[in-house]
Amino acid sequence: DRSGRKTSLTEAGSYLLVEAERLLEGVESACRNAKAIAEKSRALDIGCVNFFFNTGLMPFLEELRRAKPELRMELRVMSTEAQERSLMSGAIDIGFVRSWIHEDALAFEPVAEEALVLIFPESMRHEGASPEEYFAALADRPFIGMGRTSATGLVDAIAAACTKLGFTPIPAYECLDAYSIIGLVASGLGWSIVPRIELSDSDISGIGSLQLPDRIVIGICYRKADLSDDARNFVNLAKAYFSRVK
Repeated sequence: DRSGRKTSLTEAGSYLLVEAERLLEGVESACRNAKAIAEKSRALDIGCVNFFFNTGLMPFLEELRRAKPELRMELRVMSTEAQERSLMSGAIDIGFVRSWIHEDALAFEPVAEEALVLIFPESMRHEGASPEEYFAALADRPFIGMGRTSATGLVDAIAAACTKLGFTPIPAYECLDAYSIIGLVASGLGWSIVPRIELSDSDISGIGSLQLPDRIVIGICYRKADLSDDARNFVNLAKAYFSRVK
């Protein structure tokens, strides 16, 4: 109702305003409830590098199940590189990865460290020998490397460790996983460098080993922008757990 410069609602307009506000509030409430139901029913997709799955993630999941029995999860063993791509695409929500993450949209928070270990046939063990002495003794024997397509960052980390000791390995064999490498070394076909947990988690005998000074950082990784409530709770519980067990 317009009178001069003044504008006011008629009785019908006042009624329509109240009903419109009520309807809009109902729509917003329905959307919030639907989103909450969807997030509650959807499982969290969790990625993890191979070695850390059994030794680091499994004990945490046991504790998490006691604290959050309603939380549903789908677990995938994946390389760091595959997890980085999957986190960016939304295929997984959270990853346990090694530190070579490059995307600015992803957060990386350290939770653990792993050492690199020089491994060789048991027959070549020399008590008290230094890494440099072992490298000199092994230089003429075949090096068994990790395939670059399966773990580019790990290959680079191993190459950097060798460079520090004045050696540039040229693989005579390449494998897609550390367990295959360990098996080949145990059979006497050559020597290699692998993450320590990969070695301790295997049941293969006939291996000599020497821990190197190099460390690789393991961290929890997630998208910065769109972390759900369940994912945020998971991250916070994981950080609290791993800070206790370090």
